[in-house]
Amino acid sequence: MRYEISGKAQQDLLSIEEYLLEEWGIDILVDFFEKFQNAINILLDKKVIFQKYEDTHFHQFLLTKHNTIIYNYKNDVLYIHRILQNFQDPYDNYESLK
Repeated sequence: MRYEISGKAQQDLLSIEEYLLEEWGIDILVDFFEKFQNAINILLDKKVIFQKYEDTHFHQFLLTKHNTIIYNYKNDVLYIHRILQNFQDPYDNYESLK
């Protein structure tokens, strides 16, 4: 199984990276990316399917208390659609998936 990260999710990661590096430093940034890689491994394993996001076909994985991964599977591919900041407007987050 493999995974793909959408353009929006790549932008999300860049924003998170910039913020963490500016505000918290390299150690926190490294910790975030370790958590992200662990999450990808858990999702690739497919032993657990996490809660659906709103009324969509997407699922959500709580990465940290600040970030949620929005994903789904198609065939043998894990698609990462967004990495949302949990304090953002939920309606805007939902609309960004359309």
